[in-house]
Amino acid sequence: MRTLGFVALLVVLSVVPGAAHHTVAYTFDVSKVVPLAGTVTAVEWKNPHVIYHLAVPDANGATIAWEIESRHLDGMRRDGVEPDTIKAGDRVTMNVMLARDGSHHAATASIVLADGRKLAVCTVTYNACPS
Repeated sequence: MRTLGFVALLVVLSVVPGAAHHTVAYTFDVSKVVPLAGTVTAVEWKNPHVIYHLAVPDANGATIAWEIESRHLDGMRRDGVEPDTIKAGDRVTMNVMLARDGSHHAATASIVLADGRKLAVCTVTYNACPS
C-alpha cells in the first residue's frame, strides 16, 4: 500500500508543473485570426512571453489599449525578432487570436511592420497557426 501511495504522489507531482503554464487554446480563440492595426505603446521582453501593448482606434475614434501576448523569448529570436525590432511608437498590424473572455487581450499569429515585412511569430507553438 505504501508503494502505491508513493507512485500516486509521483504522478500528481509530475502533472502540477504542466498545469502551471496555460494552454493558448483555452485562453484564446485559435479558430480565427483578426487584424489589429495601431501604435505600439510599450514592449515587455520578459519570461515567459514577449508582451506588446498596442493602442488601437475603434470605429468611434476612441483608443482601445490592447495587451498582445507573443512567443517566448527564444522563439522570438529564432523567428528573427530582437528586442529592438518593434519599439514603442511603431505602427504595426498584429494578426491575433482574441481572448475567449472578451477582454482586450490577444495572442499573436503574425505581425506586419510599417515597411510591409511580415513576422511569423505565432503564439500557438504546438500546432500550425490558424490563417
